[in-house]
Amino acid sequence: MATSPDPLERNTGTGLTDSTHSSSTSSSAERYDLNELDDTPILLYKYRGGLQTSSQRDLCAWLDKDESLRVTTKPIPRYTSYLSIKRHDLYLPSERTLYADRPNFDSNLASIKVPSSAYWSRMFWGGYENLYIVSPESSPAGSLDGGSRGVSPTSSFGRENTDDSRLGEMVGERVEGKK
Repeated sequence: MATSPDPLERNTGTGLTDSTHSSSTSSSAERYDLNELDDTPILLYKYRGGLQTSSQRDLCAWLDKDESLRVTTKPIPRYTSYLSIKRHDLYLPSERTLYADRPNFDSNLASIKVPSSAYWSRMFWGGYENLYIVSPESSPAGSLDGGSRGVSPTSSFGRENTDDSRLGEMVGERVEGKK
């Protein structure tokens, strides 16, 4: 007959009871394989936002607050001062194989300059191994099921817009006045 462990039994490794251990981890730390206790500096690029230094702890807190964001990593090779961010760098590993046949899979989205402090730290001490890319939680499949706004040339050219027609009248008056 198996006995269940006593929740108040002391853990020999820490000296604390099991009831005082908090095994809760951040959901983003689990989802994206991040260390929520790591305070070492990381290089963070927000898609269409900018480049900054942060820590995995701050990144986990940010991702837990805003669940519409995701994070992927891209290795920073040594002796590299510029990095190209491509469309496939925004995909999670499971999505890369799924969307590899898309026409814009390898399109270049941004080119960023690695800051000099991160460059030298990477070159001499091996710091800043990865670029952490934060982007909106979306996938190419979202645009196929009606996720886009559905604007087509036929629906946008046929509309009456009084501002545009008035602008055309003003330009026409100015041209006629010069004759």
